[in-house]
Amino acid sequence: MGDEIYLNHLFQEKEFWNRYENLRTVLQHLSEQTLLLERIQRETVIPEQARDMAGKALARDLEQSHRLFLESFENLVSHARLGLLLLDIECALTVVTRDLVEVKWCTLWAEDTPLEIPVEIGQRFVKGILSGPGSTPAEAFIRFFEREESLCDVTFGGIQNRCSLQVMEELFPVKCLHVRFRLPAQTLVDHQVIGTP
Repeated sequence: MGDEIYLNHLFQEKEFWNRYENLRTVLQHLSEQTLLLERIQRETVIPEQARDMAGKALARDLEQSHRLFLESFENLVSHARLGLLLLDIECALTVVTRDLVEVKWCTLWAEDTPLEIPVEIGQRFVKGILSGPGSTPAEAFIRFFEREESLCDVTFGGIQNRCSLQVMEELFPVKCLHVRFRLPAQTLVDHQVIGTP
């Protein structure tokens, strides 16, 4: 019986890292395609019509790669919900108003391994957080975080380093908030940022 549990754990861990590598490969391909599209659009030696045709073809490929990224990302996060390995999301952003938010970066942490992911995930996440209760954006983040930290404590047995929130207010030259947070990636599914709960 113990051997079966151990083998199952090994299989689940191997599957997790396979999905992680798949996501990493898709992200690398997406990055290369984006860079190529930017280079083609800037290239003045290529005739405009040829540039437009190449750009449209690459844009279609980029769209397919983006869909593949979302599927691979959701696949990994769903697998991580089994709880065998830690998968967290960390984002840094600047909030000027509820409608004017700049997500600076998003990182997916698989155990202690960071992987930069498109800021779109953070934008979707933040939009949901700021649509929640709270008279100010700072209050909305704090309330959301307090609820999620309580759930994380219950679900994961009080693993404190999986949840963190930093909110700093800047008053000059523009009044804004600088926010940085980290939460278990399953929060993305729970709040329908990706997939369905």
